[in-house]
Formats: sequence, structure tokens, C-alpha cells
Amino acid sequence: MATFFLIHGAWQGAWVWQKLTPLIEAAGHAAVAVDLPGDGHDDTPPQTVTTMLIAEKVAALIDQVDGPVIVLGHSMGGTVASQVSELRPARVSAAVYLCAFLLPNGQSCIDFYDRAWKPSMTGAHARVTHSEDGLVSMIDPEAAVEVFFNTSDPEEARAAATRLTPQPEASRRSRLQLSEENYGSVPRIYIETLQDQSVFHELQKQMYTETPVDKLYTLDTDHAPLVCAPERLTEILIEIAGEYAS
Repeated sequence: MATFFLIHGAWQGAWVWQKLTPLIEAAGHAAVAVDLPGDGHDDTPPQTVTTMLIAEKVAALIDQVDGPVIVLGHSMGGTVASQVSELRPARVSAAVYLCAFLLPNGQSCIDFYDRAWKPSMTGAHARVTHSEDGLVSMIDPEAAVEVFFNTSDPEEARAAATRLTPQPEASRRSRLQLSEENYGSVPRIYIETLQDQSVFHELQKQMYTETPVDKLYTLDTDHAPLVCAPERLTEILIEIAGEYAS
């Protein structure tokens, strides 16, 4: 049995895994969906919510379980998966990036967008607004349906979009602290999404080309296969567990 630690992306919460978690458990594995600090479920000051702070929280949770661990990062959660791999390389059997930010040492999500985003792209990065003090970013539900849930059931898409919460900007701007000795020793698997209107497939391909992965899977979905294709996603995860966490 493996334990999957499910790390949500920006503006989301542990709730986004609600369709996936029971499927993983039905297959005989454990699933821990983590609410990240500052995402609206606690009172962590947004200016303190760095990728390292989040990774330390997840690492502490990993310390409480026995057996193989697979860290699954969705979207911005990919940076957390990388940082957790750096902190607990001996415990993480594999890091899985679900249409996620797979970045090299010293880079942040915003750094990547600054060098890779094209004016023609109309995804989440182009729709974000910020609070007056600049500490949190937001995306309105209508835009979220278009950029995150464009192949999802319309009713499910609207329901998910209305649950999004402000995201601490410090987490999107904090830079990874990775080493080849630790992070580099953990197998990396990427799951790309072909109809993604947030982290466009072109951007995903650029990331897993710059930072090579051990295995690549493809889903013909939007940015949220955990919502629109949980059964197929579960099949992939079980296959990964069989190969890397046996």
C-alpha cells in the first residue's frame, strides 16, 4: 500500500480531490488531501506562505505515516512536490506532476511565466487580479470555468469555480531550493493535459523538456482531470504506485 499526498493548486483546497480520494482508497491505497496554509482554511498570514513553508507542513505529515509515499502536485502544487522531494528524498518514492509546475532550482511560478508566457495566451495567468496590498491573488468564477474546467461537466465546473479562494502571492513568487543530491534522486512522473487552458500544454511540454522526467502520461482533458476524469487519473496513479512504490 502506498500513501498518496495530494497537493492542490492555487486558489483551491483539499476539497478539489473529493472525487479522486475514494477511488484511490478503493484500489487499496491511502490518500491524504492537504489543505495548504493560507488558502482560506486557516489564519496563516499570506505574506508568510512560501513554498518552503507549505513543503515543511507536508513533510511533517509524511513523517506520521509508514510505508511508501507518493507526492502528487497539481498545478502550482508541483512546486510543493519538488520541495517536499528535496526535504524527504528517502521517504518519497515518486513525485507526480499533474499539469503542474515542474521547475528547476531557483525558479518560481511567476519566474517561469515571465520567460515563457506569450501574449496570445488567455489562461489563468492573464485573468488574475490582486488585492490592494498585493498579498493575495484571485480569479473570478466565470474566468475559472473557462480556464480550469473547460472540458468538465458544466454544473460541476460552476460548483468548483465558486469554491475558489484568494491565493497568497508569496507562494507563487517564492523560489525553489533544490539539489541534485536530494530532489534529483526522486523519480519524477509528469501527467500532461492536452486541452489545458490554464497551464497550456505548450508550457507543460517546455517544463518537462527542461527538467526531464522518468515517465510521461497524457490525458486529453482540461486543467482539472481530478474533476473531469478521476477514473482514468486513478488508473494512472495505481500504475505509478505499482512501479515505484512496490
